[in-house]
Amino acid sequence: MTAPPPWADPSEGTLPWLAVAGYLVAVVLCVRQRRHSATARERWFWTLAALAMLALGLNKQLDLQTALTAWGRQMARDDGWFAQRRAFQAAFVKTAAAVALVTGLAFAWLVRGMRRQVIVTLAGLMLLALFVVIRAASFHHIDVMMRAPVLGLKLHTLLELAGIAVVIAGAGWPQRQARLRIP
Repeated sequence: MTAPPPWADPSEGTLPWLAVAGYLVAVVLCVRQRRHSATARERWFWTLAALAMLALGLNKQLDLQTALTAWGRQMARDDGWFAQRRAFQAAFVKTAAAVALVTGLAFAWLVRGMRRQVIVTLAGLMLLALFVVIRAASFHHIDVMMRAPVLGLKLHTLLELAGIAVVIAGAGWPQRQARLRIP
């Protein structure tokens, strides 16, 4: 069995840069869509989508979750609750999942009746929210599953790149589209 190509490891090679570039392209496209929006609700959506993609791109480049994890680990040691950290981690993951779900529902309400490109972009954002929650979990069995190779890429890398691609597809969608009726 041959080793995977170096670009297939998200910690090395070009994939992290590809993801950051994708996030930035998505920001530009979301801002462009905002300028062409006909309603205030749609402008809000594109603004929030651009900000979310910017935050994810900055996090990808700066690796802020690693610093947050190290800070939490050090705080647990300093305050003497390191042995009980699993309960805190579980609460953190449950909270992250709840926030992602509530945010997704709020976005779904916000986009009702909007154009297809908004719905597609929201689907990409939800894929990225799933990626973030799964990465936050990082329990051993999940971590092993997310590192499994799929199409030559680790599953978590494929999930992130797919989410970025769907957001880009939605935000890059042509301006003139019929509105999609969602009750």
